Amino acid sequence: MYKVTLFYFCFFTSSMFSPFCYSADISLLADGSFTGEIELIGDNQLGGLGGEIVSKALKAKNITFDLEWRPWARAYKEALDNKNKKTFIIPLTRIVERENLFVWCSKIYDAHTVFISMKGAAKVNTFKEAQNLRIGVIAGSSYLAILKRPENGLLEDNIETVAFDSRNFSKLIGKRIDAWFTLDIVGITTIKNSIDGKILTEKSFQIGKAIAKQEKYIGTTIDTPKELINKVHDAIESFKKTSEYTKIISRIPN
Repeated sequence: MYKVTLFYFCFFTSSMFSPFCYSADISLLADGSFTGEIELIGDNQLGGLGGEIVSKALKAKNITFDLEWRPWARAYKEALDNKNKKTFIIPLTRIVERENLFVWCSKIYDAHTVFISMKGAAKVNTFKEAQNLRIGVIAGSSYLAILKRPENGLLEDNIETVAFDSRNFSKLIGKRIDAWFTLDIVGITTIKNSIDGKILTEKSFQIGKAIAKQEKYIGTTIDTPKELINKVHDAIESFKKTSEYTKIISRIPN
């Protein structure tokens, strides 16, 4: 996990000072810390479930893209600003709080949020069971927006945010939080990649029941020309009809 974190910071630092490549058809913002969902492979290369779908879909239709890696909160802000009028962001969860802020170009896949706790602690299956617990969540995320909804009854003082979701894993095993609220594929992949098989195993963790459905999209804003939005939409929708897409989404946890 430390190697992944170090690589992310090195990659982010180098990309932070490089401007968008205006020769590319679109600029694509992503947070490379979403393990299993969006991952860093190399220069202008996307891995992870969502990253593979989008990059392969765009390449199949000869849509060039320039990748810009950002912590999620910053990626979200820059996507809203859309200064070059061709900025897209992945994977963007469609929730009511964001509905009128973005153009929902195309759905990529569905996943779910879960509470993850350590074995020996209480297993968290509902928001009610999460009340009075210290909850770790990524800043600026749809997960945070869900936790803050009044009907879920969680105290804001009990919600702790971090810039990178991998830090929540560290806080959880260090017992600095009681539960980690994240996407199923992110949490499960992080655990599998980080355990050493001796002190920590998969059985060291408890994954609660699915809490909220997460509809993952590639999104942009109304400042992006409609023709470009349609072009990206058609690329994603065409790829979703392929056997390769079916194989990729089979990795989503049941």
